[in-house]
Amino acid sequence: MFKKSFFSVFFLSIIGLLMAQTNNPSAVSILEKTAQKFTSLSAFSLDFTMKIEENGKTLLSFKGTAFGKKEKYFISFDEQIIANDGKMMWNYQKNSNEVMIFDAKDDDFVVFHPNQLLSNWDKEYSVKFIREEELQKKQVSVLDLTPKKKSQFYKIRLFIDKGNSYIQQIMMYEIDGPTTTYFISKFTPNAAVTDAKFTFNKNNYPNVQVIDMR
Repeated sequence: MFKKSFFSVFFLSIIGLLMAQTNNPSAVSILEKTAQKFTSLSAFSLDFTMKIEENGKTLLSFKGTAFGKKEKYFISFDEQIIANDGKMMWNYQKNSNEVMIFDAKDDDFVVFHPNQLLSNWDKEYSVKFIREEELQKKQVSVLDLTPKKKSQFYKIRLFIDKGNSYIQQIMMYEIDGPTTTYFISKFTPNAAVTDAKFTFNKNNYPNVQVIDMR
C-alpha cells in the first residue's frame, strides 16, 4: 500500500529504543508553552520544505503547504494531497488519480499536525533541552524528544522560536536510517479556513479511483 510503503521512512512501526530520560524543567516549560500556543489557535496555515538525508546525501526534497484546525488538517506536497477531517483521512495520488480512504485513528502523519504531536507529549516522549542557536535569523530553543514507546525514530528534534513559541523546524532521526527535516518557511496563526478544506471532494477529480481501506 502506498501509504505504508512510500512513507515507511516516516512512520512504520519497528522495534525502537525505550530510553529512560529525566525531563529537564526548562525544556518542559518551553514545550508546554508551545503546546498551549497551538491549542489556542482557531486554525493555522504553513509552508514547509521537507528534506530526507542519509550519509551526507540528499535522498529527497520538496516543498508543500499545510492547514490545521483543531483535530483537522490538509497537506499538499509533491504529487499528493492528504486531508483529515477528524473522522476520515484521504490520501490522493495525483499521478495515478487514486484516493485511498482510512479511518482518522489510523493516521500516522502527526508531524504535520502540531496539536496531535504536542497534546500528549508527556505520555509519549521524554524531553531534553539541548541549546539555543540562530536559525534563519531567529533565536530558537533546541529540544530533543525521545520516544517512550516503540518507534521508528530514536529522537525528534524541535527548533522552537523563542519570540513566539512556534515550531520553526523539526528533525526526525530514524534508527539505522535517514534523517528527515521539515523547515517551516511561513506560518500564519488563526488563518481563515473552512471545514470543507479538510475533506476530499471526488467531484473535483474526474474519474478518480476510490480505494476504501476502512
